[in-house]
Amino acid sequence: MADAPQMFSESWHRIAGQRVQLRPGVDVRRQQYRGELWYVVHDPFTNAFYRIRPGARRFLLHLNGRETIEDAWRRCLREDPAAAPGQSEVIQLLGQLHQASLLQSDLTPDSRQLFERLRRHQQAKVRSTLSSVLFLRIPLWDPDRFLKKLLPVVRPVFSWAGFAVWSLVVLAAVKVAVDHREQLFTYGQDVLAPGNLVLLFTAFIVTKILHEFGHAFACRTFGGEVHQMGFMLLVFSPVPYMDATASWAFRERWRRVWVGAAGMYVELFIAALATFVWAGTGAGLTNSLAYNVMFVASVSTLLFNLNPLLRFDGYYILSDLSDTPNLHQRSRTQMFSWAEKHLFGLPNPAQPAATRREAAFLGLFGIASGLYRIFVFTLIILFVADKFFGLGLLAAVMGGFALLVLPIFKFIRYLAREPRLDRQRPRAIGVTVGILAATLAFLAFFPWPHHTYAPGVLQAREQAQVFSGADGQITEFTAVSGQPVHKGDLIAHMANPELQLRLTAAEARLRQARLQENVALEQGGAGLRAMRTKREAAEAELADLVQRRRDLEVRAPLDGVWVAPRAGDLNGQLIARGHLLGIIIQTQEFDFMAVVPQQDSSRLFAYIDTAAELRFRGQAGQVVSIRELQLVPGRQNVLPTPALGWAGGGPVKVRPDDPEGLQTAEPYFKAIARVSTSPDAVLLHGQTGYIRFTTGKEPLLQQGWRRIRQMLQQRYQI
Repeated sequence: MADAPQMFSESWHRIAGQRVQLRPGVDVRRQQYRGELWYVVHDPFTNAFYRIRPGARRFLLHLNGRETIEDAWRRCLREDPAAAPGQSEVIQLLGQLHQASLLQSDLTPDSRQLFERLRRHQQAKVRSTLSSVLFLRIPLWDPDRFLKKLLPVVRPVFSWAGFAVWSLVVLAAVKVAVDHREQLFTYGQDVLAPGNLVLLFTAFIVTKILHEFGHAFACRTFGGEVHQMGFMLLVFSPVPYMDATASWAFRERWRRVWVGAAGMYVELFIAALATFVWAGTGAGLTNSLAYNVMFVASVSTLLFNLNPLLRFDGYYILSDLSDTPNLHQRSRTQMFSWAEKHLFGLPNPAQPAATRREAAFLGLFGIASGLYRIFVFTLIILFVADKFFGLGLLAAVMGGFALLVLPIFKFIRYLAREPRLDRQRPRAIGVTVGILAATLAFLAFFPWPHHTYAPGVLQAREQAQVFSGADGQITEFTAVSGQPVHKGDLIAHMANPELQLRLTAAEARLRQARLQENVALEQGGAGLRAMRTKREAAEAELADLVQRRRDLEVRAPLDGVWVAPRAGDLNGQLIARGHLLGIIIQTQEFDFMAVVPQQDSSRLFAYIDTAAELRFRGQAGQVVSIRELQLVPGRQNVLPTPALGWAGGGPVKVRPDDPEGLQTAEPYFKAIARVSTSPDAVLLHGQTGYIRFTTGKEPLLQQGWRRIRQMLQQRYQI
């Protein structure tokens, strides 16, 4: 798909008579990318790498400092006309090498003006530093000698035998983690608690240092050199890093992939060892530190390092697996190429992809990584601002300048000065202005439905909880959970031998009291009142015990469906009176209890007759109709179920000091949607989902601005 280079150039005469050669010490290595032969130029002084095609490499071999550039180029044409680079490609190649100080030449100042556009490299470095304000790198140490000394000891770790041991240890740790999954979840609730932050940060630093040494030793194992280690200010927090760019020169792709994965390889092994320590120790400092190491070395590795959309390990692994060096830069170039060709009308824009499939891959990756980068940047800014508002504001200004202002300025300069747009400049400017105007007009003036989303839970309108009426042992559940029952049907049998003994004793006391009462009557009524009181007390005691015996047979209080998913666990168990056995629900009509945030309540009350749609988890394609919608005006603080709160995995923030997970951190308004059974959707009591309210129409720009103001007011009181 890539276009052939231009064979002739109008600027050729400026360099044709010059004599240049590669600087001594520059290494050129052979590599295969996507089945094609390439060469990598390595500068050992800066540890920089540049990829060139075989034709360009042949041309560089003819540059010996004695022959002119013209002579070397013509010799390439004679030897291999099909692969020989064009004059424009030669100018670009020499300009890049000259900019990287890899050439020795007698170029005159006039000739150096040909490479002016390639000096943007330094400007790009400044822009890169500004755009990476939250990811600043500070080199501290050259570890190469240290790595060489320890290499004989560490080398077996990256062998097949080491991988076999690693696999066994990690699999065993996974089994231990599965066996202790409930404890792991309980510990995870407090991982960000203030008292745990010191241990969490310590575990993070230790594991990341070992992570970086994993990259360094893997690179050194395969012959690469590592000359830079330091720390990176990741969101203003120090994080270790190392430079393993020497692996780019490895001919074997699997070695480059292995170096990229070595950090995660080491971290997962550390997580496995920490799992054994955590499971084998009791509460204390060692146990807590082991859990934090396990958490950092597993969760952060899988969620961040393995993510190819961020420029961490997963990105470089994807670059090597797809044989796409400089994946990030090439994806941006590909998207720009599409814009130049289809929007600006350039006939032959630069194409970084050789095939349509590669172009599609680069374009999709560029779009996904760009959007994800903005998403992550926004989350980081909000996180920092929540802790330190001033620092977050500074990071937002600098990051916004790098992500918005600089690219816009660069694009305006491109439209105004780019020589390739000389004939298409009016069209490029017109298309750009037109797209911006149309986008702004759509966002600012086109009315768009305003939607408000609220989580909630489905509850049967008629329901009854069934409790045990007496102390006893569950002997049998006659009703099956999920099956319909009728009022008065037997649900469960209970047994209580002690109750039967007490009942027999109560009957005996009652007979005795009656005899004593009869004797008092025969004796003329002396002590009759006391005997009567005793008899009445015995009758009341017996009646209570008889009722408790009846209560050993648990019966349905109404018609409906018996729901007791854990009834089997109660068979044979002794339970106290008042123990919840299950519930009976009627499935004809349900109420959906929705939790409406305060910032959305005013608009919702303004559109009291608003349309609403109801969807449930697992049934996103099914819309449940709503018969009636009721908004409760009073603010509330108690959730209808813990499943909606953070403690139960729901979206509503709850108070950390509430053990039941029902007290919300902020008041909310309740909306009650009445729904009926539908053949298209399955309605279950306790099912969670979302209700979407459509509250009028307004432009997207106005909706977005309102959301931003509400967020700033809610989070930062501004």
